[in-house]
Amino acid sequence: MTTNFDFSHASLLAEQYQREMDVISAALLEESQEEREERLSLVHCSWSLSCACFQEHVVESSDVPVPSIAYARP
Repeated sequence: MTTNFDFSHASLLAEQYQREMDVISAALLEESQEEREERLSLVHCSWSLSCACFQEHVVESSDVPVPSIAYARP
């Protein structure tokens, strides 16, 4: 059974989410090409390290072969 409290809480969460997304959107619009490239470089490095750590952990704990993980770059 849904109550008015549930709808009110969901509405507040939706409003908070929208405010936070507006801040993120504004920051992305102000971001320079250099900042974007730096951010993508950091994501690239952290993704590669995360994949390597995950694969190493799986290999150590299992005899099942681990497929390589690829990513798409815009």
